[in-house]
Amino acid sequence: MAKPPDRSRKVLEELHELLMDNNSSVHFSEFFEISETMMNGYARLVALGHPGQTVALAMLGATINLYEMFGMHEELPELLRVLATRIESKDNPN
Repeated sequence: MAKPPDRSRKVLEELHELLMDNNSSVHFSEFFEISETMMNGYARLVALGHPGQTVALAMLGATINLYEMFGMHEELPELLRVLATRIESKDNPN
């Protein structure tokens, strides 16, 4: 099983692929530090006894809030569809 920073980096790499598909100049490494901090925070919640499913749902809720904050709420459903397709098309997405 991958260590959390390794898993975090892999997720960011996959998101970077999506960004590159959209002709973005953003590189995943620019987000690594904040992602690692967030993953450590969520891991702490699990260590305190919160169920992983609850923490994951809270993380998804934070993503939705972020999209709303930037006025991009309408774009989120299509992005989630693309991510779901990628997850379903791979044997092991992480």
